[in-house]
Amino acid sequence: MIAPLTRLAGGDERILVGPETGDDAGVYLLGEHALVATADFITPVCDDARRFGRIAAANSLSDVYAMGGRPLFALNLCCFPATGVPDGVLGEILEGAAEALREAGAVLLGGHSVRDAELKFGLSVIGEADRGRLFTNAGARPGQRLLLTKPLGTGILINAFKFDKLDEAGLEPALREMERLNAAASHLAVDHGVTGATDITGFGLSGHALGMARASGAGIRISFERLRVYEGFYRLVKAGVTTGCTDANEANAGASFTDHAGLDKVQREVLFDPQTSGGLLLATPPENAAALLAALLAAGHQAADIGEVLAGPPRFEVV
Repeated sequence: MIAPLTRLAGGDERILVGPETGDDAGVYLLGEHALVATADFITPVCDDARRFGRIAAANSLSDVYAMGGRPLFALNLCCFPATGVPDGVLGEILEGAAEALREAGAVLLGGHSVRDAELKFGLSVIGEADRGRLFTNAGARPGQRLLLTKPLGTGILINAFKFDKLDEAGLEPALREMERLNAAASHLAVDHGVTGATDITGFGLSGHALGMARASGAGIRISFERLRVYEGFYRLVKAGVTTGCTDANEANAGASFTDHAGLDKVQREVLFDPQTSGGLLLATPPENAAALLAALLAAGHQAADIGEVLAGPPRFEVV
C-alpha cells in the first residue's frame, strides 16, 4: 500500500515527512512553517453519541500530537447511515467533536458527508510544528527510554461492551482515557527533548513499536511487567473476548517479535490489542526520562517507562 504512495509523492523537496516510513502524519514545508496533515475515522466505541464524537476527534488529533505538532483546523469526515439512526444522534456526535477541537485550540472549517451502511466518524486535521523539533517514528536512538502515556486494552474492553460482557462502569476508565487529548503529553515531550514518537492505535503496541523500530533501524525492548493495562482486560480475554484485528496484528509482527518473558496466550493478547485514541510512545533521551515521566504523571497521564531502544536490527522484544 505504501509503495504507490511513495512514487506519487515524487521526492518533492517540500515534503519533510512523506509516506515512506508510514508515519502518523505527513509534514509539508510552507515557507518557514511545517504543516502537519492527517485524516482518520472510527466506528462507535460507546452508546453516548457526544462522547463518541469527542473520542473520534481525540483519535484524529492524536496523529498531529504524535509529530510534536499543534492542531490548527479540521474538517469533519461523516460516514452516516441514511436511516435507522435516532433523531439528534448525528448532531450530538458533531457537537462532541467540536468540544474536543475547542479544547485543542483548533477550529472547524466544515467537512464532507457520505451515506454509509455502518456509521463512522472522524476528522481531517491540519497542524503546525517546529521544523527543528519534529517527532517521527524514525527518530528513536539506541539507549533511549520508551515512555507510554496511556494504559493498553481498549480493543478488548470496547468489544466486551458491544457484546454485553462489560457494563458501562467497566468501560468508563477506558472512555476517560480515550477522551483525553494527547496535547499535554506532546508538549511535555517537546520540552524534554524527545526525538521519536508514535501513537498506539489500530496496529496495537506491537505494530506501532515495530513501525518505529523499522523506520529508526533499531530494536525495541518492552518490559511486560511495566505495562499499564485496564482493569478487567485479562479476565475478559480469559472469557473469550477478542477483536477482529488481534490475530492480524500478531501475524504482522511475525519473525520480528521475540517473547523472552515466556508469556501465555492471555498475557500476549495485550501486545496485539488494537487501541482507539491510545497513548504516545515516546523515545526519550535517558537523562531526561525520569523528569518527563514525573511531568506526565503530574499532568494526570497514566504514563509509564516501559522499555528501551536497542541497537539494530529492527525488532520487537518483550522481557
